[in-house]
Amino acid sequence: MIATEHYDDPAFTQLPGTTRDAEELRQVLGDPHVGDFDVDVLRDPDVLTAGRQIKEFFSSSAPDDILLLYVAGHGVRNDEGNLYFAVTDTDPGLLFVTALAAKDLSHEIEMSPARRVVVLLDCCYAGAFADRRNLDHAAPRPAPRTSPASSAGDAAAQAFTLPPADDAHVRGQVIIAAATSIQQAVEGRTGGLFTRCVVHGLRTGEADLNHDGEVDAHELHLYVDARMRRLGAGVEQHPSYSVHQLEGMLRIAHRATATAPPRTLLPPRATPPPPPAEDRTAEDLPPPARGDPGRRPLSRALLLAAALLLPGCGIQSDSPLADGGCPAPAHLRVAAAPAGLGAYRQLATAFEDWVAAQRHGCRSADLYVYPVGAQEMADGLRRGWGQEADGRAYLRDVGPHPDVWLPGAATDLPALSGPAARLVASAEEVARTPIVLGVPVRAGLPEDRRPATRTWTELFAETAGRGGVVRGDPRVSPIARMATAKLYNDGAIDPAAARTRYEQHLEQALDAGGYPVGDEAGLLCRQGLLRGRTAVVVTEQELVRFNRGDALGDSCPEAVTPRGGDRLAAYYPSDTPAVRQLVVTLTWERDVQAGTTAAYARWFARWLHTDPGRAALVAIGLRPWAYDPVTPISGEYGALPGWPFSRVVQPEPDAFVRRDVDAVYARARRPAHFLVALDASGSMNTVTADPTRTRWEVAVAAVEQAVTHLGGRDRFGLLTFAGAGGSTRELLRPGPPGRDPVGAVRRATAGIRPGGGTPLHEAVRHGAAALRAGPGAGDPRRTLVVLTDGKNTGAQPRPAAAETAGVRVVVIAVGDVTCADGSLRRLTADTGGSCFDAGLGSLEPVLTRVFRAIWG
Repeated sequence: MIATEHYDDPAFTQLPGTTRDAEELRQVLGDPHVGDFDVDVLRDPDVLTAGRQIKEFFSSSAPDDILLLYVAGHGVRNDEGNLYFAVTDTDPGLLFVTALAAKDLSHEIEMSPARRVVVLLDCCYAGAFADRRNLDHAAPRPAPRTSPASSAGDAAAQAFTLPPADDAHVRGQVIIAAATSIQQAVEGRTGGLFTRCVVHGLRTGEADLNHDGEVDAHELHLYVDARMRRLGAGVEQHPSYSVHQLEGMLRIAHRATATAPPRTLLPPRATPPPPPAEDRTAEDLPPPARGDPGRRPLSRALLLAAALLLPGCGIQSDSPLADGGCPAPAHLRVAAAPAGLGAYRQLATAFEDWVAAQRHGCRSADLYVYPVGAQEMADGLRRGWGQEADGRAYLRDVGPHPDVWLPGAATDLPALSGPAARLVASAEEVARTPIVLGVPVRAGLPEDRRPATRTWTELFAETAGRGGVVRGDPRVSPIARMATAKLYNDGAIDPAAARTRYEQHLEQALDAGGYPVGDEAGLLCRQGLLRGRTAVVVTEQELVRFNRGDALGDSCPEAVTPRGGDRLAAYYPSDTPAVRQLVVTLTWERDVQAGTTAAYARWFARWLHTDPGRAALVAIGLRPWAYDPVTPISGEYGALPGWPFSRVVQPEPDAFVRRDVDAVYARARRPAHFLVALDASGSMNTVTADPTRTRWEVAVAAVEQAVTHLGGRDRFGLLTFAGAGGSTRELLRPGPPGRDPVGAVRRATAGIRPGGGTPLHEAVRHGAAALRAGPGAGDPRRTLVVLTDGKNTGAQPRPAAAETAGVRVVVIAVGDVTCADGSLRRLTADTGGSCFDAGLGSLEPVLTRVFRAIWG
């Protein structure tokens, strides 16, 4: 028995009901009067241990053995539809190497000497295990041996003949799955519906439908199917039955009670039916009958009980078998704007707590909140959360199918048409927050400027001269885009004026403070480490959460609570717009989104309009409608509760204004100079998830995809680094991308053969020098992108700050090295850069996504 309750990856929840499932089935199958199996038990194994046990189990069997394999829990299907079972160390992004593949289990079954194999699967999409051409998905039922049934419930009981007297003539494989290949399996704290029905049928003997004293596989399936339909009314889950080369009726267990004459599934009306086994104590159950000495004992069973939650199999519903305990929670997948991730997770926790209070303390809702950018969401919806032409798969590279989306602004909601438009079930405004200028107290800006006494242009001019102003990238942040629209007079400004009045000042402040280029969470994360006078363009919500020391999101895991002069005071321009917070519910096919999930998504959206929901919105710094602001929207945390100060609130800019502003910004922003340094050490010859390509080949392909996003004024260069002595090789001198940047990269890298060590420090030093030596017209933003799969092996020390001054270093870690390595973090943090983990999986879509984030 392999009972998995604990998982290393936070994507998997811990489900203690698995232990009860496994223990009850172990008892009934191991009982010499019932199953008479030898049962092997493992608890919380890793994938290697589980794989070895399965291999040993099937390969060491004898031809006369009856083998029973049982898997309980949730499965996941990858983009190709293949089924996997997870164990303790499973990584949802690396299923092929960290999970048990159904096809591998099928192979072991086929190669086993045993002639009789039974597979019981209690997991989501379990029917996919039987998706093989040589399987019969509906085995023929033997002719009935009794008179027609007196009721519909008797039909299952009359579908059988006696099995052959000699089991030696029986052979074949039987798969009984808890659900079809597109259905999810119901799981509660008191056990899975399928497993509970199996245990009940074997323990009580009710699964012996023809009352011959034995329970065969076909009887068990029909009994479980009938009982699940009765107990799981309203649940879309139907067990499937498949066989392979089956001859005869394959026995699974002896009848637990004394043999009785044939009767129907229901007892006579004069006798009240006994309570279900799950409601009875051990004393309530009839004593097992003594085993018949002449009966042939059954052989061995390996029980795999791996209860888990995977992003692709998601949603457990309240089980009708949960009497006496809490049902497993419904799991809701919530995609959220990356800049507000910390706040949205706090909101999700508030909803979980509220639902638990309504359910007598049972935590009936579990919200998984993960970051998704607006453009990724728009593209994913248009693709049906499928796969892009460049190989990027949304389920693998972005996250699970979202049931709820919390965008950063109403303008993030894309204009959809056709099938994609039908995915959006509802979009409702629940709150708003004004865009403000967060000014450090030590900057000394007069207090009378705070309550909407100056326009954006006036306040910017006064603040820029005191300590500077930083703003997010308008290409990725809706907040930055809306503030820029006001500075640009809704796009009516001349690009040259926009450059001299605003963009030059903003860029100088970014560089001077080492701020990253991106969204407001990154700016505030850096702000917390500085003791300066630089003001930040943020929302009121972000400002009060920063002052309170709240988590800012995954990009800033360590929140810092500012003190004294480091605290930000909110200045409200008179023409500032309000960001509208939407809650968007999404609808998917039934094989992706269960009815319970859709209901909880609607409930969450409605809850945000109730008093408890509005209180939760205020608690994260938002202003819901018809709800007076209280802490943290107060002077204690730098806000002015009186906004909008009897003024008309400016709306978010419409599509035409956004178009005009984007056009001005494209001409006003400084050009970008990029130099990509590719690791060409020997480890880059390692084969990736695609066995036909190495890390080097995938990295080059990602660079080819990335250069298609360069602008006409940008410059691009390429170098490699490898060798024990620390050598760098310039492949493309930094210059305009030209008409065929993809071809240029392909030709430059064609003759490279990776080998040698990893002179990382020398590559950074050489690349920074090359960028600094380039033309400086327009004060370009210089970025060195280093892609490596190893730590520095060269003799050179880490570059000094003076050697990388004016250059942002961005590291993409692949293979065995991660951004958790201190040396990589220091390389990027000292220059205002970033570090990205591409991992060991499919590199190309991950790298392409990272490159897009780096240069828009």
